[in-house]
Amino acid sequence: VVTPNGLNIKKFSAMHEFQNLHSMYKARIQEFIRGHFYGHLDFSLEKTLFFFISGRYEFSNKGADMFLEALSRLNFLLRVHKTDVTVIVFFIMPAKTNNFNVETLKGQAVRKQLWDTAQSVKEKFGKKLYNALL
Repeated sequence: VVTPNGLNIKKFSAMHEFQNLHSMYKARIQEFIRGHFYGHLDFSLEKTLFFFISGRYEFSNKGADMFLEALSRLNFLLRVHKTDVTVIVFFIMPAKTNNFNVETLKGQAVRKQLWDTAQSVKEKFGKKLYNALL
């Protein structure tokens, strides 16, 4: 038996509040993905689906085994239909880790530095453009 554990959107006073939070968190996830796949990002984030599974690390009674099987079937169908949709999955489960992925940390640092530089250039250019238009 699969028992879904969904999001109760009734707690939001207005639907736009939920939509704004969704948009904000989606942007944060996309920034994380840009850093994680820095140098290897050859897919469109606009055509990317994000799936999450979380809980204690109890592989079969938490449904992780069924989730992996469903992902395998989805992967097969995406390949058969030659779609340009990308699926990124987050497994959020406590487990032993031995080290950090240095390449991922570097990618996050480069992404942050690029963003800061772009913001700085945008601000300087925006001021010059504004003054020129006046």
